[in-house]
Amino acid sequence: MLVRRYLRPLMRVRQMPSALRCLGATALVFVAFGIRYVTVGETTISPYLGFLPAVILAAVIFDRGAGFLATVVSAVLAFYFFVEPRRTFRFEQTADLINLGLFLLVGSFISGVLEALGKAYMETEEANRSLAEARARAEAGEREREMLLAEFRHRVSNDLQRLGSMILLQAKSAPQAAAELRAAAARIQVIAGVHSRLARREGHVQVDVREFLHDLIADLRTSLTSLYPVGLFVDAESHALPVSRAGSVGLIANELVTNALKHAFLEGTRQGAVTVRFRREGCDFVLTVSDDGVGLAHPSTRPGAGMGSRLVRALAAQLGGHVETTSRAGNGTQHTLRFPVVPPGDAEHAQLHH
Repeated sequence: MLVRRYLRPLMRVRQMPSALRCLGATALVFVAFGIRYVTVGETTISPYLGFLPAVILAAVIFDRGAGFLATVVSAVLAFYFFVEPRRTFRFEQTADLINLGLFLLVGSFISGVLEALGKAYMETEEANRSLAEARARAEAGEREREMLLAEFRHRVSNDLQRLGSMILLQAKSAPQAAAELRAAAARIQVIAGVHSRLARREGHVQVDVREFLHDLIADLRTSLTSLYPVGLFVDAESHALPVSRAGSVGLIANELVTNALKHAFLEGTRQGAVTVRFRREGCDFVLTVSDDGVGLAHPSTRPGAGMGSRLVRALAAQLGGHVETTSRAGNGTQHTLRFPVVPPGDAEHAQLHH
């Protein structure tokens, strides 16, 4: 903070004309000369030492050239006034010439180093300023995207809700197709549920499958278990899926659970449970919907060619996977959807999961 507080204003001085910078450097040298002359007179002890602060200040305040000039002027004054024989430029000892050369080298070196440090500081400040501006733009863009996403989610959810309501109204006026229309409305509700649970992760719009399946089953439990008093349970791991894949998983779970509630438990003996599980096994995601109902031996539970079964197979193929239906040990049926974590041909998604 101190460096930024004092060095930044000094950097503005470097924008002064060259003549003024040279004049300032020379003035600093004469100030140093005056201080030395007043304090110790014309003594020959350490003739150059008192001029080093002037050289350093000239290089810091102005630039490297001003530091070089201060070094030369300091050397001239020190040699003329404080080296025997004084007030002449003759030297009697080789050591005096060596000391003069060393002072010129040290002053030049200090000026060069301070110039490099000043440039490095300015470059760092510029980089920090650019980074701060870029971060501000990114944050503004992120806020805008979040607002657009919220608006998109709100509009899509409302549109889907209206569409589902219209289909349910149509079901009341068309008793012969009421079951199919209600099923279509339920599927629309699943898609609306996906969009209502959008979240942003790593720059991609995704849905947490665990939360989504819990909410989906809660909705089904509220709407269907009054008609089919069977326990509905969820055991799902937390995994993020893109909206399109989560929607397919939700529709498949909705179809399989609804089918189990309708067909797996005979009238009068509907006590039982349907369990939905979601987990990752190696390179695959696995969704299972199992029940402890009458099992595959009963005709109503066998996989068929109805709209629901065709929809499940089509959605599984869209995910790059497949669905298997097997008998559970004892009574009951289990439907298993297995599909790859990385969608086929999706290199970007592959990098995300690696």
